Amino acid sequence: MFQQLLDRLIEQVPEALAATFNDRDGDPICSRTIQVSNEGLQLLGAYQHVVKRHLQQAVEEFDRGEVKQVAFATDQHWILMMGAKEQCTLVLVMQREGLLGRARFYMEQAVEALNQEL
Repeated sequence: MFQQLLDRLIEQVPEALAATFNDRDGDPICSRTIQVSNEGLQLLGAYQHVVKRHLQQAVEEFDRGEVKQVAFATDQHWILMMGAKEQCTLVLVMQREGLLGRARFYMEQAVEALNQEL
């Protein structure tokens, strides 16, 4: 079921190059890649908790809320991370020209569906 949800997310976001759903330790539960190496995708998944922890510490200076989504850009890509139940995380890599709002919308739907399966 997890793989079907990732496949659907890739179809809904035409600029998507890869997606992975990782457990709390950063290990992939399932992944789908089109143009990103599996190793690179696994590294993003492995480090997503470190990124979130450091961002959470910085955000606490002005906001007591929990970091729920992270998006950062390189010259060519957007990398989006969104939390799910049981400290799992959905990571999406897409072309920089892609519509960030559309990707976030479909990622939120995917996280809801993934949470129901956990």
